[in-house]
Amino acid sequence: MNPTPTMDALAAGNAPENPFWDFSLAAYERSGVAEACLDLQERYGIDVNLLLFSAWAGHCGHSLGGNEMAGLIAAAAAWQVEVVRPLRSVRTWLKRQDQLSEDFGLREQTKALELQAEMLEQLLLHRHLTLETGDAMPPDPRRVAANMRLYLASFAPKPSDADMADLAVILRGACPETTPLEAIWSLGN
Repeated sequence: MNPTPTMDALAAGNAPENPFWDFSLAAYERSGVAEACLDLQERYGIDVNLLLFSAWAGHCGHSLGGNEMAGLIAAAAAWQVEVVRPLRSVRTWLKRQDQLSEDFGLREQTKALELQAEMLEQLLLHRHLTLETGDAMPPDPRRVAANMRLYLASFAPKPSDADMADLAVILRGACPETTPLEAIWSLGN
């Protein structure tokens, strides 16, 4: 097993190779994906890293099963509760404070730590379920959709129209060659 990278190594840009992280950065930058992920996070308290991992697994040609999903959720739970959420809470609390005209970079430092914590969680997920990332076949949007719906079912057994719209945006971020109509159709099947 590879040793866990130190924060100094991550800060110096020496993060370990992680194709899931690369996929997440690319997908998250696409139009509307960040907002859709954060809407689902706000509505249900989902772990965006797990939602993106579900999409990435499908993108790699892997259909997640219920036991795999439960294992991924369990693998990430403590890290989310003990590290990521507290850092996010501090950052958002600092953002709302108006009694400090200058926080001397504390919010930006906290934001950077939160991003590093997200990167480490993605590394943890990647190591928990290592997937082949070959380019043999184009990604199947239906597999991406099925994996994301499986994860969302943990929170919303019957997704709302807003949930489905958010998933369609995320699916298009994961599979940019997918048209909006294909994305909606893939989520319905």
